[in-house]
Amino acid sequence: MAVMMPVPRSFHTLIALRAKQGEFAALNQLNTADDVRQVQPLLEFEANGMTPAKQLIEVEAVVRHLHRLGRHAMLDASDTVGKTGFGNGTAGAVGELVDRLSRQADLFDNDATVPFIPVIRSDATQSAASTTSRLCQELGAGGALRIRTIGATADQYEQLFRWLHVEPADLDLIVDLRYVDQAGARLTEDIAATLDTLSLFGPFRSRSLLCGSVPSSLKETAIWEAPRVEEQLWASVAQGGYADLHLGDYGVVHPLTGPGFRSKHVSVKYTCPYHWLYIRQRMAEPEDAVEKYEENVRAHTFRIVFREVVESDSFFGPDFSWGDREILDAAEGRGHGLGSTTKPVAFATSHHLSYLAKRTAA
Repeated sequence: MAVMMPVPRSFHTLIALRAKQGEFAALNQLNTADDVRQVQPLLEFEANGMTPAKQLIEVEAVVRHLHRLGRHAMLDASDTVGKTGFGNGTAGAVGELVDRLSRQADLFDNDATVPFIPVIRSDATQSAASTTSRLCQELGAGGALRIRTIGATADQYEQLFRWLHVEPADLDLIVDLRYVDQAGARLTEDIAATLDTLSLFGPFRSRSLLCGSVPSSLKETAIWEAPRVEEQLWASVAQGGYADLHLGDYGVVHPLTGPGFRSKHVSVKYTCPYHWLYIRQRMAEPEDAVEKYEENVRAHTFRIVFREVVESDSFFGPDFSWGDREILDAAEGRGHGLGSTTKPVAFATSHHLSYLAKRTAA
Protein backbone atom coordinates (compact mmCIF):
# COMPACT_ATOMS: atom_id res chain seq x y z
CA MET A 1 0.00 0.00 0.00
CA ALA A 2 1.33 3.46 -0.95
CA VAL A 3 2.27 5.76 1.91
CA MET A 4 0.52 9.12 1.76
CA MET A 5 2.76 12.13 2.17
CA PRO A 6 1.98 15.04 4.48
CA VAL A 7 -0.32 17.47 2.68
CA PRO A 8 1.15 20.95 2.14
CA ARG A 9 -1.18 23.84 2.81
CA SER A 10 -3.92 24.11 0.19
CA PHE A 11 -4.19 27.14 -2.08
CA HIS A 12 -6.60 28.87 -4.43
CA THR A 13 -4.23 30.56 -6.88
CA LEU A 14 -0.87 29.65 -8.39
CA ILE A 15 1.74 32.14 -9.61
CA ALA A 16 4.72 31.13 -11.75
CA LEU A 17 7.65 33.50 -11.33
CA ARG A 18 11.09 33.55 -12.93
CA ALA A 19 14.23 33.47 -10.83
CA LYS A 20 14.92 37.18 -11.35
CA GLN A 21 15.75 40.07 -9.09
CA GLY A 22 12.41 41.88 -9.34
CA GLU A 23 10.43 38.75 -8.53
CA PHE A 24 12.75 37.90 -5.62
CA ALA A 25 12.32 41.41 -4.20
CA ALA A 26 8.52 41.14 -4.29
CA LEU A 27 8.50 37.70 -2.64
CA ASN A 28 10.89 38.82 0.08
CA GLN A 29 8.52 41.68 0.97
CA LEU A 30 5.76 39.24 1.95
CA ASN A 31 5.42 39.62 5.70
CA THR A 32 2.65 37.44 7.11
CA ALA A 33 1.09 34.03 6.63
CA ASP A 34 -1.99 35.78 5.22
CA ASP A 35 0.11 36.96 2.27
CA VAL A 36 0.54 33.37 1.08
CA ARG A 37 -2.34 31.61 2.80
CA GLN A 38 -4.11 30.96 -0.50
CA VAL A 39 -1.32 31.75 -2.99
CA GLN A 40 1.15 29.11 -4.21
CA PRO A 41 4.39 30.47 -5.73
CA LEU A 42 6.21 28.42 -8.37
CA LEU A 43 9.79 29.56 -8.99
CA GLU A 44 11.41 28.72 -12.29
CA PHE A 45 15.20 28.68 -12.72
CA GLU A 46 16.49 30.40 -15.85
CA ALA A 47 19.29 28.98 -17.98
CA ASN A 48 20.16 32.41 -19.39
CA GLY A 49 19.32 34.64 -16.44
CA MET A 50 21.52 35.80 -13.59
CA THR A 51 24.50 33.60 -12.76
CA PRO A 52 23.76 30.09 -11.45
CA ALA A 53 25.46 30.89 -8.14
CA LYS A 54 23.32 34.01 -7.68
CA GLN A 55 20.10 32.20 -8.62
CA LEU A 56 20.80 29.41 -6.13
CA ILE A 57 21.51 31.90 -3.34
CA GLU A 58 18.39 33.94 -4.05
CA VAL A 59 16.09 30.93 -4.51
CA GLU A 60 17.33 29.37 -1.27
CA ALA A 61 16.59 32.60 0.60
CA VAL A 62 13.07 32.83 -0.88
CA VAL A 63 12.29 29.17 -0.15
CA ARG A 64 13.35 29.66 3.48
CA HIS A 65 11.32 32.88 3.71
CA LEU A 66 8.17 31.25 2.32
CA HIS A 67 8.65 28.25 4.61
CA ARG A 68 8.67 30.54 7.66
CA LEU A 69 5.38 32.00 6.44
CA GLY A 70 3.92 28.50 6.21
CA ARG A 71 4.16 27.96 2.46
CA HIS A 72 6.19 25.32 0.54
CA ALA A 73 7.57 26.78 -2.68
CA MET A 74 7.28 24.87 -5.94
CA LEU A 75 10.58 24.74 -7.85
CA ASP A 76 11.05 24.00 -11.55
CA ALA A 77 14.66 23.63 -12.71
CA SER A 78 13.87 21.79 -15.96
CA ASP A 79 15.54 24.39 -18.19
CA THR A 80 18.85 24.23 -16.30
CA VAL A 81 19.45 20.45 -16.15
CA GLY A 82 22.95 19.78 -17.47
CA LYS A 83 23.88 23.48 -17.46
CA THR A 84 27.19 24.42 -15.87
CA GLY A 85 26.88 25.78 -12.34
CA PHE A 86 23.39 24.42 -11.61
CA GLY A 87 24.38 21.25 -9.79
CA ASN A 88 25.17 17.77 -11.02
CA GLY A 89 23.18 15.03 -12.72
CA THR A 90 19.47 14.99 -13.42
CA ALA A 91 18.71 16.49 -10.00
CA GLY A 92 20.59 19.64 -11.02
CA ALA A 93 19.59 22.80 -9.21
CA VAL A 94 16.89 21.18 -7.09
CA GLY A 95 19.36 18.58 -5.86
CA GLU A 96 21.80 21.34 -4.97
CA LEU A 97 19.03 23.14 -3.07
CA VAL A 98 18.15 20.03 -1.09
CA ASP A 99 21.74 20.01 0.18
CA ARG A 100 21.71 23.74 0.95
CA LEU A 101 18.32 23.62 2.67
CA SER A 102 19.42 20.77 4.91
CA ARG A 103 21.89 23.13 6.58
CA GLN A 104 21.05 25.90 9.02
CA ALA A 105 21.00 29.33 7.41
CA ASP A 106 22.54 30.90 10.53
CA LEU A 107 22.98 30.30 14.26
CA PHE A 108 19.42 31.45 14.95
CA ASP A 109 17.83 29.17 12.34
CA ASN A 110 16.08 26.29 14.10
CA ASP A 111 14.66 24.72 10.94
CA ALA A 112 15.68 21.22 9.96
CA THR A 113 15.58 20.43 6.23
CA VAL A 114 13.33 23.00 4.59
CA PRO A 115 10.94 21.17 2.23
CA PHE A 116 9.79 22.34 -1.17
CA ILE A 117 7.71 20.84 -3.97
CA PRO A 118 9.73 19.64 -7.00
CA VAL A 119 8.11 20.24 -10.39
CA ILE A 120 8.27 17.71 -13.21
CA ARG A 121 7.21 18.59 -16.75
CA SER A 122 5.23 16.34 -19.07
CA ASP A 123 8.12 16.17 -21.56
CA ALA A 124 10.60 14.92 -18.94
CA THR A 125 12.90 12.00 -19.58
CA GLN A 126 12.60 8.78 -17.61
CA SER A 127 15.75 9.68 -15.69
CA ALA A 128 14.36 13.11 -14.73
CA ALA A 129 11.05 11.57 -13.67
CA SER A 130 12.82 9.01 -11.48
CA THR A 131 14.91 11.74 -9.86
CA THR A 132 11.80 13.81 -9.13
CA SER A 133 10.12 10.76 -7.61
CA ARG A 134 13.07 10.30 -5.27
CA LEU A 135 13.02 13.97 -4.25
CA CYS A 136 9.28 13.82 -3.59
CA GLN A 137 9.85 10.96 -1.17
CA GLU A 138 12.95 12.52 0.41
CA LEU A 139 11.38 15.93 1.03
CA GLY A 140 7.97 14.52 1.98
CA ALA A 141 6.05 17.33 0.28
CA GLY A 142 4.86 15.54 -2.84
CA GLY A 143 5.39 17.03 -6.27
CA ALA A 144 3.85 19.09 -9.05
CA LEU A 145 3.19 17.79 -12.55
CA ARG A 146 3.33 20.51 -15.21
CA ILE A 147 1.44 19.46 -18.36
CA ARG A 148 2.38 21.52 -21.40
CA THR A 149 0.70 19.43 -24.08
CA ILE A 150 -3.08 19.48 -24.13
CA GLY A 151 -4.96 16.93 -26.19
CA ALA A 152 -2.59 14.02 -25.57
CA THR A 153 -4.04 10.53 -25.17
CA ALA A 154 -4.23 8.61 -21.91
CA ASP A 155 -1.57 6.21 -23.24
CA GLN A 156 0.84 9.10 -23.74
CA TYR A 157 0.33 10.36 -20.20
CA GLU A 158 0.46 6.85 -18.74
CA GLN A 159 4.14 6.46 -19.55
CA LEU A 160 5.00 9.51 -17.47
CA PHE A 161 3.04 8.21 -14.49
CA ARG A 162 4.82 4.86 -14.73
CA TRP A 163 8.17 6.62 -14.60
CA LEU A 164 7.18 8.99 -11.81
CA HIS A 165 6.10 6.48 -9.14
CA VAL A 166 4.23 9.15 -7.17
CA GLU A 167 0.59 8.75 -6.25
CA PRO A 168 -1.65 11.32 -8.01
CA ALA A 169 -3.01 12.24 -4.56
CA ASP A 170 0.49 13.54 -3.77
CA LEU A 171 0.73 15.59 -6.97
CA ASP A 172 -0.41 19.12 -7.79
CA LEU A 173 -1.55 18.99 -11.42
CA ILE A 174 -0.77 22.09 -13.50
CA VAL A 175 -2.11 22.43 -17.04
CA ASP A 176 0.24 25.04 -18.46
CA LEU A 177 -0.79 26.84 -21.66
CA ARG A 178 1.88 29.53 -21.32
CA TYR A 179 0.81 32.49 -23.53
CA VAL A 180 -2.86 32.99 -24.39
CA ASP A 181 -4.41 36.00 -26.10
CA GLN A 182 -8.06 34.93 -26.14
CA ALA A 183 -10.43 32.65 -24.27
CA GLY A 184 -12.32 30.92 -27.05
CA ALA A 185 -14.84 28.08 -26.80
CA ARG A 186 -12.56 25.64 -28.65
CA LEU A 187 -9.68 26.19 -26.24
CA THR A 188 -12.04 25.80 -23.27
CA GLU A 189 -13.22 22.47 -24.66
CA ASP A 190 -9.65 21.26 -25.25
CA ILE A 191 -8.67 22.10 -21.67
CA ALA A 192 -11.73 20.29 -20.32
CA ALA A 193 -10.92 17.22 -22.43
CA THR A 194 -7.34 17.21 -21.10
CA LEU A 195 -8.55 17.44 -17.51
CA ASP A 196 -10.95 14.56 -18.15
CA THR A 197 -8.16 12.41 -19.61
CA LEU A 198 -5.83 13.11 -16.71
CA SER A 199 -8.59 12.35 -14.20
CA LEU A 200 -8.42 8.72 -15.35
CA PHE A 201 -5.23 8.38 -13.32
CA GLY A 202 -6.97 9.23 -10.06
CA PRO A 203 -7.79 12.38 -8.07
CA PHE A 204 -4.90 14.83 -7.72
CA ARG A 205 -4.00 16.88 -4.66
CA SER A 206 -4.95 19.99 -6.63
CA ARG A 207 -5.60 21.06 -10.22
CA SER A 208 -4.57 24.43 -11.68
CA LEU A 209 -4.86 26.13 -15.06
CA LEU A 210 -1.71 28.19 -15.66
CA CYS A 211 -1.39 30.77 -18.45
CA GLY A 212 -0.56 34.43 -19.03
CA SER A 213 -1.86 37.12 -21.38
CA VAL A 214 0.82 39.81 -20.96
CA PRO A 215 2.32 40.24 -24.45
CA SER A 216 6.06 40.02 -25.07
CA SER A 217 6.11 43.77 -25.68
CA LEU A 218 3.63 46.62 -25.58
CA LYS A 219 3.18 48.49 -28.85
CA GLU A 220 1.23 51.60 -27.91
CA THR A 221 2.55 54.71 -26.19
CA ALA A 222 -0.40 55.46 -23.96
CA ILE A 223 -2.44 54.26 -21.00
CA TRP A 224 -5.08 51.63 -21.70
CA GLU A 225 -6.87 48.58 -20.34
CA ALA A 226 -6.74 45.03 -21.68
CA PRO A 227 -8.68 41.96 -20.52
CA ARG A 228 -7.02 39.49 -18.14
CA VAL A 229 -7.55 36.59 -20.50
CA GLU A 230 -6.05 34.18 -17.97
CA GLU A 231 -8.90 34.93 -15.55
CA GLN A 232 -11.53 34.79 -18.28
CA LEU A 233 -10.31 31.42 -19.53
CA TRP A 234 -10.03 29.95 -16.04
CA ALA A 235 -13.56 31.12 -15.18
CA SER A 236 -14.93 29.63 -18.40
CA VAL A 237 -13.41 26.21 -17.65
CA ALA A 238 -14.21 26.25 -13.92
CA GLN A 239 -17.85 27.13 -14.54
CA GLY A 240 -18.13 24.24 -16.99
CA GLY A 241 -18.00 21.62 -14.26
CA TYR A 242 -14.46 21.99 -12.85
CA ALA A 243 -15.16 23.96 -9.69
CA ASP A 244 -12.00 22.65 -8.00
CA LEU A 245 -9.76 24.15 -10.71
CA HIS A 246 -7.39 26.83 -9.42
CA LEU A 247 -6.40 29.99 -11.29
CA GLY A 248 -2.74 30.19 -12.23
CA ASP A 249 -0.85 33.00 -13.95
CA TYR A 250 2.61 34.32 -14.77
CA GLY A 251 2.52 37.49 -12.73
CA VAL A 252 3.15 40.69 -14.67
CA VAL A 253 5.51 39.34 -17.36
CA HIS A 254 5.19 37.45 -20.63
CA PRO A 255 5.18 33.68 -20.03
CA LEU A 256 7.93 32.95 -22.55
CA THR A 257 11.54 33.99 -22.04
CA GLY A 258 13.36 35.71 -24.86
CA PRO A 259 16.48 37.72 -25.58
CA GLY A 260 16.66 40.87 -23.51
CA PHE A 261 17.15 44.28 -25.06
CA ARG A 262 17.39 47.85 -23.86
CA SER A 263 14.18 49.59 -24.84
CA LYS A 264 13.70 53.30 -25.43
CA HIS A 265 10.38 53.00 -23.63
CA VAL A 266 9.38 52.12 -20.08
CA SER A 267 6.17 50.34 -19.17
CA VAL A 268 4.17 49.08 -16.22
CA LYS A 269 1.59 46.29 -16.10
CA TYR A 270 -0.81 46.78 -13.19
CA THR A 271 -3.28 44.05 -12.19
CA CYS A 272 -6.97 44.83 -11.73
CA PRO A 273 -10.10 42.68 -11.45
CA TYR A 274 -10.43 40.99 -14.84
CA HIS A 275 -8.30 43.56 -16.65
CA TRP A 276 -4.77 44.87 -16.96
CA LEU A 277 -3.83 48.51 -16.77
CA TYR A 278 -0.99 49.04 -19.25
CA ILE A 279 1.09 52.21 -19.34
CA ARG A 280 3.97 52.80 -21.77
CA GLN A 281 5.99 55.97 -22.22
CA ARG A 282 8.96 56.87 -24.38
CA MET A 283 12.04 58.05 -22.52
CA ALA A 284 13.38 61.54 -23.18
CA GLU A 285 16.52 61.86 -25.27
CA PRO A 286 19.68 61.67 -23.13
CA GLU A 287 20.87 65.15 -24.07
CA ASP A 288 17.57 66.64 -22.90
CA ALA A 289 17.70 64.65 -19.69
CA VAL A 290 21.11 65.97 -18.73
CA GLU A 291 19.77 69.53 -18.82
CA LYS A 292 16.34 68.95 -17.28
CA TYR A 293 16.51 66.12 -14.77
CA GLU A 294 18.58 65.42 -11.68
CA GLU A 295 18.28 61.62 -12.11
CA ASN A 296 18.70 59.37 -15.12
CA VAL A 297 16.15 59.32 -17.90
CA ARG A 298 14.72 55.90 -17.10
CA ALA A 299 14.08 56.81 -13.46
CA HIS A 300 12.46 60.09 -14.42
CA THR A 301 10.18 58.40 -16.96
CA PHE A 302 9.15 55.74 -14.46
CA ARG A 303 8.06 58.47 -12.08
CA ILE A 304 5.80 59.81 -14.82
CA VAL A 305 4.39 56.34 -15.48
CA PHE A 306 3.80 55.67 -11.77
CA ARG A 307 2.07 59.04 -11.47
CA GLU A 308 -0.34 57.89 -14.18
CA VAL A 309 -1.02 54.70 -12.20
CA VAL A 310 -1.75 56.68 -9.03
CA GLU A 311 -4.01 59.14 -10.83
CA SER A 312 -5.98 56.41 -12.58
CA ASP A 313 -9.22 54.92 -11.29
CA SER A 314 -7.43 51.55 -11.09
CA PHE A 315 -4.94 52.40 -8.31
CA PHE A 316 -5.61 50.31 -5.17
CA GLY A 317 -3.97 52.75 -2.75
CA PRO A 318 -0.69 52.69 -0.79
CA ASP A 319 -1.97 50.34 1.91
CA PHE A 320 -2.71 47.52 -0.54
CA SER A 321 0.87 46.20 -0.80
CA TRP A 322 4.53 47.11 -0.43
CA GLY A 323 4.64 47.66 -4.19
CA ASP A 324 1.72 50.10 -4.10
CA ARG A 325 3.45 52.14 -1.39
CA GLU A 326 6.59 52.27 -3.53
CA ILE A 327 4.56 53.29 -6.58
CA LEU A 328 3.03 56.21 -4.67
CA ASP A 329 6.43 57.24 -3.29
CA ALA A 330 7.92 57.23 -6.78
CA ALA A 331 4.99 59.21 -8.19
CA GLU A 332 5.42 61.86 -5.49
CA GLY A 333 9.18 62.20 -5.98
CA ARG A 334 10.40 59.92 -3.21
CA GLY A 335 12.30 56.66 -3.46
CA HIS A 336 15.55 55.92 -5.24
CA GLY A 337 17.12 53.45 -7.66
CA LEU A 338 14.26 53.73 -10.15
CA GLY A 339 16.69 53.55 -13.04
CA SER A 340 16.99 49.83 -12.40
CA THR A 341 14.83 47.74 -14.72
CA THR A 342 14.03 45.38 -11.83
CA LYS A 343 12.32 47.95 -9.58
CA PRO A 344 9.10 48.36 -11.62
CA VAL A 345 8.77 44.57 -11.94
CA ALA A 346 9.25 44.24 -8.18
CA PHE A 347 6.58 46.86 -7.41
CA ALA A 348 4.07 45.45 -9.92
CA THR A 349 4.70 41.84 -8.80
CA SER A 350 4.20 42.83 -5.16
CA HIS A 351 0.87 44.41 -6.08
CA HIS A 352 -0.02 41.32 -8.11
CA LEU A 353 0.73 38.95 -5.22
CA SER A 354 -1.50 41.01 -2.95
CA TYR A 355 -4.21 41.08 -5.60
CA LEU A 356 -4.19 37.29 -5.78
CA ALA A 357 -4.14 36.90 -1.99
CA LYS A 358 -7.02 39.31 -1.41
CA ARG A 359 -8.97 38.16 -4.43
CA THR A 360 -9.23 34.64 -3.01
CA ALA A 361 -9.89 35.89 0.52
CA ALA A 362 -12.84 37.99 -0.59
